[in-house]
Amino acid sequence: MVQVPLKDYSYANARVRAMTGRLLEPGVFKELMAAPDYNRALAVLEETEYGEDLEHFMLEGARPTIVDRAFNRNLIRNFGKIKDFFTGRPRELVDILLSRWDLYNLKTVMRGMRALVPKQEIQRILVPIGALDEAVLLEIMNQPDLRACLDAIVVFSLEWPVPYGRAITEHLTEYLREHDLSVLELALDKFHYRNVIELLKGGDANTGLVREVVRMEVDSINIATLMRVCGLEMESLRPEDLFVPGGTLEGPEGFARLMALGQPERVYEALLSRFPEYREALQAAWREFDEREEKAFEDELQKYEIRKCLGMSKDPLGIGVIINYMWRKYMEITNLRIIMRGKSIGLIESQIRKELLLWEGESSRESAARS
Repeated sequence: MVQVPLKDYSYANARVRAMTGRLLEPGVFKELMAAPDYNRALAVLEETEYGEDLEHFMLEGARPTIVDRAFNRNLIRNFGKIKDFFTGRPRELVDILLSRWDLYNLKTVMRGMRALVPKQEIQRILVPIGALDEAVLLEIMNQPDLRACLDAIVVFSLEWPVPYGRAITEHLTEYLREHDLSVLELALDKFHYRNVIELLKGGDANTGLVREVVRMEVDSINIATLMRVCGLEMESLRPEDLFVPGGTLEGPEGFARLMALGQPERVYEALLSRFPEYREALQAAWREFDEREEKAFEDELQKYEIRKCLGMSKDPLGIGVIINYMWRKYMEITNLRIIMRGKSIGLIESQIRKELLLWEGESSRESAARS
């Protein structure tokens, strides 16, 4: 694969625009939604660029779990191409954008091992497109139990760009005492973003765009945490222990002040004031808070982040073109998963439509292109 010079995005962006042109047209989604059953929807999908990935697994059947693996293969294949376009600092920035999947994969393996989920089920939802490849993740996953899995992460991470094992080692005693996996997940979040923010200090406009993406990720984590814990009695846990660095809140003190407000209503009102750019997302989440709790905030803030990332491609020679494609591709695959899962259990179109990510009259792609 040809790699571009150190600071030249022109070649890579031209290739990514070609990849963007292969994203599914709104008409394909209309056809999928209108399909009378799962098999017909699968036939539609086989006529798209996902046909190659579906064919790769077809000997294993056409179950939704197999289709999920095909989607992951497609995502890995396309994002892998982007990594190969670059060297130098642009490659570092792409790696930082993709490192969120390392965090996702480690948490997925840990949760699966804790819940005694069959390893094939864990494997099908892994997305090894960051620094941790599938071979390493499978080696971790193939340990006999969660404790051995954690030990493997500690050992293997000595060679990783972000040595996540340190976070596990520092909090292992607490986890073994409480048996609360969120202790380790929070430790991984804090360690990950602390390292990433360090890599994004200073720099040019491209570094600034990646820093903005990371800031939104961290804000989402901190806001969801606040809405989860507000009003709870936590004698042994300090507010600063829950704070993840790298977001809009400059330090744990601001997080602690918000947490001290106590009741969800007061915390929500303070969030509206503290995060005016998230106002619409916060208001939408609050309307669903009684039913979905902090998950409503996670989902609405993710939608906000996607919208922002879709608007980052204004500079044709900057990394915003890459960010735009990554999020559009992620949104496409997320919606395909929802549609195929819905068809497999017999949901009607209106039920599926409610679950889709940024499904706005099939116009999200056109509005993204205009931005």
